[in-house]
This record gives sequence, structure tokens and C-alpha cells, in this order.
Amino acid sequence: MRAVITTIALVAALVAVAPGEAQTTRQQRDAAEAAASYEKGLVFTQQGAWKEAEKEFRNAERKTNDKVDEYVFATAYTYLKLHKANDALKRYERIYKREPTNLRAIVGMAAAYEDMQRYADAVRIWQRYVRMPLPPAEKAEGEAMLNGARQLFAEYYEIAENPAGGAPNLATPEQELAWGLGYAQQLAASGVPLITDPAITGYVEDMCRRLVAHAKRFPTNYEVFVLDSMTVNAMTTPGFIFVYRGILDAVRTEEELAGVLAHEVGHSVARHVAKMQTKIAQDQQQLEKLQQSDSKFSRFLAKMLEVGNPLGALTFSRENEAQADRLGVHIAYDAGYDPSGLVGMFRTFESMSPSSRSSWDLMTRTHPFSIDRVNAVTEYVALLPPRPPRAPSPAFAAMKARLAELPPANDAVGLMRPAVPTPGTTPGSPASTRGATRDFSIDGTPLTGEIPADWVARKTEAGTIVFEGTQGTEAYEMSVELEVQPKALAPARTLDDLAQVVQAHLRGRQDAEVQDVRATQTDRGQAARVVAANFNVAVPQGLVPFAQISVVIDYPGHLIILSYYGPATLFEKYSGVFELIGDSLRYGGR
Repeated sequence: MRAVITTIALVAALVAVAPGEAQTTRQQRDAAEAAASYEKGLVFTQQGAWKEAEKEFRNAERKTNDKVDEYVFATAYTYLKLHKANDALKRYERIYKREPTNLRAIVGMAAAYEDMQRYADAVRIWQRYVRMPLPPAEKAEGEAMLNGARQLFAEYYEIAENPAGGAPNLATPEQELAWGLGYAQQLAASGVPLITDPAITGYVEDMCRRLVAHAKRFPTNYEVFVLDSMTVNAMTTPGFIFVYRGILDAVRTEEELAGVLAHEVGHSVARHVAKMQTKIAQDQQQLEKLQQSDSKFSRFLAKMLEVGNPLGALTFSRENEAQADRLGVHIAYDAGYDPSGLVGMFRTFESMSPSSRSSWDLMTRTHPFSIDRVNAVTEYVALLPPRPPRAPSPAFAAMKARLAELPPANDAVGLMRPAVPTPGTTPGSPASTRGATRDFSIDGTPLTGEIPADWVARKTEAGTIVFEGTQGTEAYEMSVELEVQPKALAPARTLDDLAQVVQAHLRGRQDAEVQDVRATQTDRGQAARVVAANFNVAVPQGLVPFAQISVVIDYPGHLIILSYYGPATLFEKYSGVFELIGDSLRYGGR
């Protein structure tokens, strides 16, 4: 009876307490229990009983709603000991967001990243740490930790990149080598001459040998070819490395050339071509299944696949380019070259063909823009351990000197014969399109053609050719763009496939009115597809109506997209240029 009376009295006393006082009492009780759990957790940590410590620290967190940083730090540290780095990172980040100068949180984040083998992120956090105002001893210790994280990043970069993973790849190494051989044979049949001067080829082969030695999974039985073409480019296919004379002429330093070649080797290491071919094959299989289905929704999806998914394809390509940049940085670095040379080469590309998001270069949209790549690679290079620069190579200087002594190459987009002036024409005038002309050739193909003598040609970063009127004239507003796609790169792609991709791209324009794809043939009997569209382009002054017509033509071994676009008010006036270029295109030379 006494116990019952005592219980009733206790309940009555609690009821008599005001609500605010009850809340305070509950908070005080939780705080006391949290403190007790924290003290127990400390005892367990001294004993190395990390699971028991985790339980007590987590209880302390819950009792205080994670508002006591000391409890959060204790739990995070315990998670690091238990190798639950992700749980630890969440707690360190929570404190860091509230207090960006909290050194314990910054150090904890770095430790969590290292435990997760995210070494690039660990380097970034340690870089942030050493930039903080620190006492000399802590500064020195932070620098040592930063150097250690950099070494881990340099040595184990493949953990993050996983070049063998990512998109599926159904091709065997033997199939990839066979494809590479086929492409090399087609390139040889196109008539592009080779440079055989040993001072040039020997230097390029030696550099490739050094790079490949540090490129895991690259075929060891590869061949190097130096092409006598002024195209500023280099490329690899399985088993082959192709270096164009134009890139040798454009590079200013040995590091720039090493960066470009290492980037191309990175594509092969990650097997990007084989993965691309796998995706094409899988898309085709999926399309055939959907087309055979009785489901209305499946037929709808099949129609979408027929049109293509340009946005998805562009995203995939950007990812490939960015990964090849990162792999190239490591390959160049491991081979002893300054990886920032790749940044220098991008700046050269930018000065040759400035890229922007308002650019009309059709295929430039399938690659990262140069300024983005400059920033990304610059930041990435800064994560590697610094080292003294290499001494200038006498072999590089000898290669450049010998290159300057060679006879001029047939420029990829240049004169093959002098233009003959036509009386009565003025630069940029429509009459000049059928007056003075000059010839151009397309490297890597037996295609030639003509452009007006007062128009200029430039090669875009993506490899397409844009013809424009002279800058400062009315004709400069108009463009004719030529893109050549070797069939060997995408053997499953048909003329209709490519036309539908172009059509889908145009439909993505603002206020676009796009006509249906029209089947036709050229005067020489080649199968062709025509797509026309009207759309608006945003400029600082407002919206400008544009018009475009694209013709996709089937050539032996190649598919060609010839596009003409510009302000609608000038479209008819300069259409003669488009007709001139289209009529003059020849396969196999003149």
C-alpha cells in the first residue's frame, strides 16, 4: 500500500509541473544520459572495443539530436575505426557545413576519403587544410599529409577511373585489333601520304613507346604512323597510333605533344571505341525487339530509337573525352612528362577554333568545350605530386627543325591551286560564288571540292569543316559545314539513321519547324537524304530567324553531312555557295 501511495504522489507531482518545466526536465535528463553514454564510449575506445563505443556514442547523438559536436566527432572517429567511412564522412561534413573553418572536421573528411580510396577528394581536402591559418608545426604536418595523399592518388588512380568498367563491352581484344586493322587499311587506301623521315618518325615512335609503357591494357603489338597532312589531330585505334603532321607543327613544347598522345592512348586504354560499337549493336537489338512487339507503347519506344537519342549520345561522348583527359594526365605524368602540357594544347586548340555554347559547329557539341577542359585538367593536374620540370629535349628541337624543312603538305582545308580572280566581283558578294574559286581536300579521304576564293575554311575541334564568308562582310553571317563520317567507325549506322539524328537535333532548336526527311539522289546518282528547318536563335538583340538545310550523302566508305545555315533574310542570297560546294564534291579526286 505504501508503494502505491508513493507512485500516486509521484504522478501527481509530475502533473503539477508546468509544461515548460517538464520540457526542461526532459532535456536535462537526456543531456545527463547522453553525457553518461559518451563517458562509457570513451572507456570502450580505450579498450579498443569499437562496436560497443559506437553504440554508446550513437546513443549520445540521439539524446541530443546531433547538436553536440563532441559526440558527433566521437561517433565519426569510431566509424573510421570500424571502416564505415561513408558514415564517418557524413558526420564530418555536417560539422564542416556549419563551421567551414573547423580543422577537426576538415582532417576527418580527408581521413574518410582516404579510407574510401577516394584519393583525389582527399588531396583536395588536404589542400584546403594547408591553406588555413595554421601554426608552423601543424602546417608542416598538413603538408606531409597532403604529399602522402598525392602519392596515393598518383599510384592508385585506376581505382577511381576503372577504365575496364563503365559501359558494357562485348568485343574481345582480338575483335578490337581486327577492327583497328580494318580502319588502318581504309585510311591507307584513302591516299593520305606518310612521313618516313627518321628524324620525325623516330622521335614520335620513341615518345609513343614511353607513353604506352605506362598505359596499362594498351596493346603491346601496336604500330605508329605519321601522316603527311596538316590536320591538327592525333588518334588511336586498337593496335595503331596515328599522328598527323599538323599536330607536330602546332605543338610548342614536347609536353604538349605528350599530352595529346597520352589523351588518345587513354581512349584505347578505356576501350571507348569497343564500348561505342557495343552500344550501337545493343540499340539495334533493342529496336528489333520493340518493332516486333504488339504493345503500342513498345512501338512508340521503337520509333524513338529510330530517331535516335542525340542527348544521350552526346553525354556519353563527353564522359569519354573527360575520362581520356584524366587517363592521359596520369599516363603523361608516369612517363616523366609535365601533364599540364595537355592544358597548353587545349589553349592552342581554343585559339585556332574558339568554341562557345552559341557555336554552330554541329559535332563540337559531342565534345567538352575547350574552356571547360582547360579548367578541369588544370585542377586535376594540381592534385599530382609536384616535381621539377624536365630539361628541354634536343630530339624535340631536331624533330621540329626537320619538320620545317619538309615540302609543304596538302593542307586538309587549303589551296591546291591558285584562285583566278573574276572581274566585276567583290568580296562576299553572291556573284563571287560562281566566279573565282579555290580547291580544298579533306584529309583522310579522297574527297575534294571547291569554295569561293573570298571564303575561308576552318577546321573545328570536332573535325568538321566550316566554310564562311570573309570576316567583316555580310557573307560572314552564313556558314556551310561539312562533316565526314567513315563507315568503319559505325558500321551499323545507315544513311537513314544519320538523317534522323540530324532531324532530331534540329527539332531541339527554339521554335523549330522541321520538315520530314526527304529521300533523293545527287546528280551523280548517289543516295541522299534532305532535312530542312526554320528556327530562332537567341542573340543579345533578341531572337533572329534562322534557316538550315542539311543533305546526308552516301559515299563509298563514308557518310557525309553537308549543312547550310544562317539568318533567314540572307539564306536565299548565298545559297549559291551551298550549291557550288555540293556540286563540286568529288570522290577520288579530279
